[in-house]
Amino acid sequence: MIDSSSVHLNVENFAVLPHPAWQLVAVLLMVGFGAHLAFSVFFLASSTQLAPKYRLGSWLGAVVMIAAGLSLYREYADWQSAYLYTLGGWMPRQDEVFSNAYRYANWTITIPLLIAQLLLALNLPRQRLHRWFGILTVAAIGMIWTGLIGQFYEHASVGTMLVWGFVSTLPFLVLVWGVWRVLREGRQHTPDTLHPWLKNLFFYFLFFWGLYPIAYLLPAFGEGEVVIVMRQFLFTTADIFSKLVYGVILARFTLRRSALDGYEPATQALGDWRGTQGTRQAAREGDAS
Repeated sequence: MIDSSSVHLNVENFAVLPHPAWQLVAVLLMVGFGAHLAFSVFFLASSTQLAPKYRLGSWLGAVVMIAAGLSLYREYADWQSAYLYTLGGWMPRQDEVFSNAYRYANWTITIPLLIAQLLLALNLPRQRLHRWFGILTVAAIGMIWTGLIGQFYEHASVGTMLVWGFVSTLPFLVLVWGVWRVLREGRQHTPDTLHPWLKNLFFYFLFFWGLYPIAYLLPAFGEGEVVIVMRQFLFTTADIFSKLVYGVILARFTLRRSALDGYEPATQALGDWRGTQGTRQAAREGDAS
């Protein structure tokens, strides 16, 4: 087992895990990287149904899937190599470590892209899009990197970890406020029939992004198998819903926007969606004239 004096390591490196706990984390990580990599194809394929001005958002979704999938694969590979199975369970190896820092590196890449996806889906004017992208990205990077510093102290000093967690919460609150303001502003540029999507999207964002700070805080309550499994479960669940499912929601949202703009491939893809009835009627009247 790794010496406890190695203070800047995550709690995963200091616990002996029974096989079910170790295997559950391995499965979670495998599902995470497999799902993200698989859905990169979905976002590329679905972009052909979107009006040209919304396609960049779907392409960014594919980039997010690839980046997140590769990061989770690295976590999975490290999980495999950081433990050695014995009759007493899965023992942390002396010469290998498992680190959650790779997740933070992944978030540094993907969260700005997720912000850009949202702003593009809302069809904000270019000047407003650039302004909000700058504000939200600065807040996101501040949140990620202060949290990264804190997680290095989770074994050695819970107090230090909590201080950095508090510091990280401040830009997180700015991020939540900014998303709320962006969605309100986006209503001005969104057809009325899609306004409920914006309200629901904010609460969706608030819930699943709120899982990350909960996962961050778990080592304050112990270093055993329950904490380790719960943290990996929350981190991976939050990744899937805040990236993959979030991207699917935005793809469906922009598909409806494309149909309401009169883009025929989007109208055909939606079939009998009631929002396209007026678009189809207008097209028939234009053909008749």
